[in-house]
Amino acid sequence: MIMSFTPSKAPHPLSCRCHCAIARTKCPYNQNCWNVLGSVASAREGGDVKMSISQTAPKADRVGIAVAAMVFTGLTLSIADAIIKVTISAMPLSQFIFLRSCVTLPLLISILKWRFPQVSLRPAYPGWAIVRSSLLLSSLLIYYASLPRLDFSIAAAVYYTIPLFITLFAAFGIREPVGVQGWIGVGLGFAGVLLMLKPQAGDVGIHAVMPLVSAILYALAMVLTRTKSRGENPFVLALIFNVIAIALGGGASLATVMAGSEGAQSLFVGEWIPMGWTQWALIGLLSMMMLIGSVGTAIAYQLGPSSIISTWDFSYLAFAVLWGIVLFSERLDAASMLGIVVIALAGIIVIRR
Repeated sequence: MIMSFTPSKAPHPLSCRCHCAIARTKCPYNQNCWNVLGSVASAREGGDVKMSISQTAPKADRVGIAVAAMVFTGLTLSIADAIIKVTISAMPLSQFIFLRSCVTLPLLISILKWRFPQVSLRPAYPGWAIVRSSLLLSSLLIYYASLPRLDFSIAAAVYYTIPLFITLFAAFGIREPVGVQGWIGVGLGFAGVLLMLKPQAGDVGIHAVMPLVSAILYALAMVLTRTKSRGENPFVLALIFNVIAIALGGGASLATVMAGSEGAQSLFVGEWIPMGWTQWALIGLLSMMMLIGSVGTAIAYQLGPSSIISTWDFSYLAFAVLWGIVLFSERLDAASMLGIVVIALAGIIVIRR
């Protein structure tokens, strides 16, 4: 899924939001190089030329539809994460990611074979694709592990510092100019995190910083996507992610079985729980919701200017706060609510600079 840019003003190249079926995936691609459905234009990297694949002309802007698609995407993914918060504590993450990727992988292969039959399932740079996917998977696992132990709204808000870390890593890693507005956004964002976590001497537990660690890993993966995997088809990158998730989830589960009663039982690894129709239905539902999120975000950035759509991307935070209050009886104090607003404002400033 690719961000759509207007020719007159190119936005920050590392600020695009894309919720793929694999996980939340912010895809930093310029429309001049990418089509929203995964088309790859000619690009030079390391002296090699990657040939254009199914490139199409950008569609005319339809801002109303684009905003509606982005809000619907935020709603869908917030519901998915709320479901995960309720259900994941009863199921080891190794089992969850293994089963969900087993559902998603055939869907991705079908899409590639039907929509992009000429695209190879093997990435041009498999090593970088594997490293990128490993970072994303680690980010996803840490974020999901934090959900049962934190207020939903707090976890979501801290996780949404991703654009701030992308800006930092792009500035120091690939020397991308940030500017005064960008640094103001970064400073505001981290002030918002302090307002939410309210750190005191020795009082910040590991679970409170897990969404922050998840955001850091995600941002690293996005900078790597920009610098090393820019010419890859996004559906192929999603494919690699799910293959790694299956290998890791299956390997961890197998190791647990081989360890027997001596094996450690935790949120990450442990003995599989029995799967009934309810559990299978949830796995299928969550896989489809992630796929809907991917398609919905693609439509939004394809039909609307990124400077507008990226702002509405933060509707996810509003829904997270709503579900936290309605479903989980969370009660945020004034400092936490201010922190959420400041983080959202900082993200918008960084994205729209």
